[in-house]
Amino acid sequence: MAKRMKRRRKLKFGVKIGLSISIIFLTFLYIFNLLYTKFLGKMDNEKLINTLVNYNLNSKKNQNLFYDLMNLDSANFLLKYTLGVEKGEYEPTEEVSGIETGYIEDPYDRKVEEPIVYIYNTHQTEGYQKSNNASYNITPSVLMAGYILRESLNDLGVPTLVETNDITEILRVHNWKYKYSYAASKILLQDAIEKNNSLNYFIDLHRDSMSHEITSTEIDNKSYAKVLFVIGKDHENYEQNLKMATAINDYMKNINPKLTRGISLKGGSGVNGIYNQDVSPNAILIELGGQYNNITEINNTISLLSKAIHAYVKGEL
Repeated sequence: MAKRMKRRRKLKFGVKIGLSISIIFLTFLYIFNLLYTKFLGKMDNEKLINTLVNYNLNSKKNQNLFYDLMNLDSANFLLKYTLGVEKGEYEPTEEVSGIETGYIEDPYDRKVEEPIVYIYNTHQTEGYQKSNNASYNITPSVLMAGYILRESLNDLGVPTLVETNDITEILRVHNWKYKYSYAASKILLQDAIEKNNSLNYFIDLHRDSMSHEITSTEIDNKSYAKVLFVIGKDHENYEQNLKMATAINDYMKNINPKLTRGISLKGGSGVNGIYNQDVSPNAILIELGGQYNNITEINNTISLLSKAIHAYVKGEL
């Protein structure tokens, strides 16, 4: 009889433990679902990306459960936490248009004291025509154009810094798709601001994918790549960014109206609409030529664009 009572007590104890574990697990699922629905489930893409960016900037920890809850889709979250598969295969949903090239090392790697202009390339691998550089086995890119613009501005007395970190590596490390390039460049942008308090002007340099006839012009028998200024209007202070773009665009028009394709305001669904321009009233995006321009045409335009930027920075516009 005593043994039977002892077994019953053990059975009751086991049932209680099982019920307690089940209740705790179900409570966890309920709270998680409640929090997800209330907070994460209502996040739009912009808020989610900004949360990820801020988390990465302000955390010294390795990627943890919180990061993975935010960053992984459900399938890859389950793979990681059930089978130990660290990452899945991500394919870009946004097509890369036109000529692409690899990372180009900075040919003039030297420290600039107290830089006030920061040049970066969200789409760092956007390339130009290779024909004029075939003998050097280099496909020129917007990153190379950034190096040239920096040297031109430094020569004019405007201390300028170019972002040399590899954007594609940032995307790879975070398992981010190509369409999250602006989130990747924002990490580098904010890091540059933290390290250089003197920075006050920010230029994201791109190139277009339009035809050579649209992105080029000839003035006095000399060929130039046209510029197009892009301003995102999906943040409340975009008019300040527009003011900077308008001043530089007007300067280019005064030299020759054929040099510029004007200013493109972008917003609404289907576009980024911010382009990291919310970090500063002096942040703009410039499309410098297109994929069919060669580096000589790019350089010709930079010699004039740098003067326009110099005039704006010095308060002359």
